[in-house]
Amino acid sequence: MFPYPLSAGSAAILAAIALLLCLEAARRARWEAALGEHLRWALATALVLLGHRMSIELPSGLTLHYLGSAFLALLLGYPRALLSMAMVFAAEAARTDAWSQWGLRMLLSATLPIVAMWAIVGACRRWLPANPFVFLLGCGLFGQFAAYTVQLWAGALTYLALAPAVPEAFLADVLPYALLLATGESWLEGMMVTLLVVYLPGSVRLFDEAFYLRRRDP
Repeated sequence: MFPYPLSAGSAAILAAIALLLCLEAARRARWEAALGEHLRWALATALVLLGHRMSIELPSGLTLHYLGSAFLALLLGYPRALLSMAMVFAAEAARTDAWSQWGLRMLLSATLPIVAMWAIVGACRRWLPANPFVFLLGCGLFGQFAAYTVQLWAGALTYLALAPAVPEAFLADVLPYALLLATGESWLEGMMVTLLVVYLPGSVRLFDEAFYLRRRDP
């Protein structure tokens, strides 16, 4: 998490863009789904919110915490993942009184990795063999690592562009901790995706059973 210095006008514009994206996501969120699916959505959102509450601030000012957006994209699909992250960031903004950061965080830490994860799943399906291990490794592990790396570097570069003076210690922390966070989280969530695909395949929204598990003639 980066402490973005934003003017009131910039924060309002970014919040408006993020709100429009959320409204479009809400329109596509399949509200008619079964109750169990909604309960899984609520549980996943609550767990990501809990993960965000467990954070640590480094002396340089960089705050480390669980990210979760790419994992939610795999688990819930684009619309629900975006709405979940909107609620997570709104809860954080209410707790820390940092509403001016909500719009930019939604664009950088929610929309960007969620769209990246969706694009990676589509690319794996289009260009790689229809094998479950392609999904588990290409999307569940390496895909999440790529999405989180993009997210963290985009956040860092945006902070560098907005901050008038960046402490040297902050710059020294960004690269190693960004890669550490992306590696650890993608490894943990990759294992979770594997367990869910094996035992509860219907719970992973972006795992297409008909495509990856279809019966092939000898």
